[in-house]
Amino acid sequence: MRTIITFALCVSLFTVSYSQEKKVNKETKIEELPEVVVSSKNDFTKYIPDNNPDAVVRNTQNEFLSYKVDDGCKDFDSYLVTLESKKGSLTATYNEKGILMSVSEKYVNVELPRELMKTVYLAYPEWTVTQSKFVYSQEKGQILKKAYLLKLKKNNKTQNILVSSIGEITKISKSEGLAMN
Repeated sequence: MRTIITFALCVSLFTVSYSQEKKVNKETKIEELPEVVVSSKNDFTKYIPDNNPDAVVRNTQNEFLSYKVDDGCKDFDSYLVTLESKKGSLTATYNEKGILMSVSEKYVNVELPRELMKTVYLAYPEWTVTQSKFVYSQEKGQILKKAYLLKLKKNNKTQNILVSSIGEITKISKSEGLAMN
């Protein structure tokens, strides 16, 4: 009887673990996120979320998308909404009508997009990314800034670079620095 129970338990554990197995394609397709319209009656402003591979960044953006403007805040000229996570923050400004005016996002030590990593490693072979910062801002539905600030290290040398969302690399001089706060 004990053998039958042990056998049944093993078979059930095997089937449960087998059903949890994921089949992953070698090439994962990355899709651009759609624009989301944040509206208030007749006026509207678009919030264009970033297609960032970091889960913390995506979760913060999704939380912002689910945020509803409170009618009790209509007595002010403008008001600020701030969402913070363990890696950074998202700050949004609304006007007196509840219209989204601007969004500013800053995150540190984020997971970098695969294409961006490929560009950096081709331009800086044998260098290692030691710190990263992602900055993103938009105003009235227009993206103003979307870039990654990276600190690279090779032996005893460090290099600070700015990489745009389209992969353009700009060196940052030591006097400008790379604030990783």
